[in-house]
Amino acid sequence: MKTSQIEMFLYTVELGSIAEAARKLQKSRTTVSAALNALEDELNVTLLTRTGNRITATEIGESLVHDFQRISLISNDIENKCFQFNNGVASTIRIVRDDALPEAIWRQILGKMSRKFPSTSISIYVAPSPELEEMVEQNIVDVAYGLLPINNELLHVQQNELGQIRMMSVAHKDHPLNQLRKVNLTDLESNTEIIVNYIDEDGLMIVEPKSSKYIALTFYEHLRDAVLDKTGWSSVPSLLINEHLRDGTLKVLKHNRAMNWQSFAEMTKSNMPRGVIIDWLSEQVEDYLLEVSE
Repeated sequence: MKTSQIEMFLYTVELGSIAEAARKLQKSRTTVSAALNALEDELNVTLLTRTGNRITATEIGESLVHDFQRISLISNDIENKCFQFNNGVASTIRIVRDDALPEAIWRQILGKMSRKFPSTSISIYVAPSPELEEMVEQNIVDVAYGLLPINNELLHVQQNELGQIRMMSVAHKDHPLNQLRKVNLTDLESNTEIIVNYIDEDGLMIVEPKSSKYIALTFYEHLRDAVLDKTGWSSVPSLLINEHLRDGTLKVLKHNRAMNWQSFAEMTKSNMPRGVIIDWLSEQVEDYLLEVSE
């Protein structure tokens, strides 16, 4: 039994005609008819019968339709996976990212990726930026995407910078810091700062705060939401707060270091081949960052 025979049977049942099935498959009617006869001989059953001008499945033929469909799907899946493998496309990809880019962008990229690589199983995990390097180093994931440390140095993994993201120190428009004509370091130190926390081998850690009073949360979206709730001030990726800056809900602090650029990068193990999917995914992120920076 060949998958080509199964395909011919399914098209014949669907279209109700051997001639139409042959036309759909771009084969001669004789070829399709002979293949169906051979399939019936091999299975020792009659799969098709003529009712008037239409070909229909027999009782046993009808009962086998779903089984044949599953076989056809599995066959196509195997062929696609082998094709992808021969073209350098992984059958699975494990991705970790931070949330410095808007969630909507990742949803768009995921949709395009699933359509472009239909036979690849995709796993995406979200983690704080400081956890990404260790996850790559320990081979928990294949690739990470996120903000690099301020010094842009990763000690144990390979980095490929994809663009720059502007970090902004902001507070709610009604926050006391936004009532000042000029904000100095003492003002920052005396007001609650919302910062990022993360987990490493030593336990729950925090990114070094500027303020003596802080609240540590896991994701940049949490930092943004805490600022919107007037809980404190924070340094947040501009891509997550542009809407609130435009409507005036949030304001950039009048401090000489309230805005700075931070690199966003792809991170992989130094000895690991990049592969087609990582190349494609990094290109999507790089194109987006280039677009929003214009």
